[in-house]
Amino acid sequence: MPFSKVTYSHRFKRANVYGDYRCNFHCRGCSYKLKPPASGQPPLSAEQVKETLAGLELERVHFLGGEPTLNPDLAEVARFAHQDLGAYTKLGHSTGYNLPPAHIDAASVSLKAFDEALHRDYTGVSNAAVLANFEAMYRRGIRVDASSVLIPDYVGLDEIERIARFVAALDPEIPYHITGYVPVPGAPWRGATREEVEEAAEVAGRYLAHVTFSALTADDFFHLRERDVRYQSVRVA
Repeated sequence: MPFSKVTYSHRFKRANVYGDYRCNFHCRGCSYKLKPPASGQPPLSAEQVKETLAGLELERVHFLGGEPTLNPDLAEVARFAHQDLGAYTKLGHSTGYNLPPAHIDAASVSLKAFDEALHRDYTGVSNAAVLANFEAMYRRGIRVDASSVLIPDYVGLDEIERIARFVAALDPEIPYHITGYVPVPGAPWRGATREEVEEAAEVAGRYLAHVTFSALTADDFFHLRERDVRYQSVRVA
């Protein structure tokens, strides 16, 4: 399966390797619905990605998607980055439905909901594998962090609290980030206010030591690269 692009941040000596934007979930409020269509540029093979990475001054390689674990070439590129280049490797975001291959040091897992019925309603998929895999990754020594989207009157405070308690039962030091929902076309929910997201972070903070949050507007979402240095990078392949 091809990759779509590689970007590079000189500030962080980090490469971002993007898959083809496929996902194994069908989230009704997915923020990718706000993004423009893919560029249509030719895809990249695993060998092209490896050649690109070899020419960069690297400390970190993050794998993104869609869902990065759907790419059968992830294992080989992760091995190359970790073993041959000595880079720290991370799944920049993942549904957690699949376990990562060897040579992945860290993973950011999006915990959509703790309640199985709610998770299925939102994503179309059960969360049984997600919860089991999150624990399995932690036990395997992968540095996991979790995130959730606060959707008012849907994935609300009670659900955020359940997720925080689940994560804390593994390790209260696991980082947890709460994002306020930004409305997307075709979804029925309103956006989360900053006050609502702050309250959710306070609730999660009763259980976890490292809780952060963001409450973006749609305008913020579209201008992340200009407003946050973490998102500033250049395309190198």
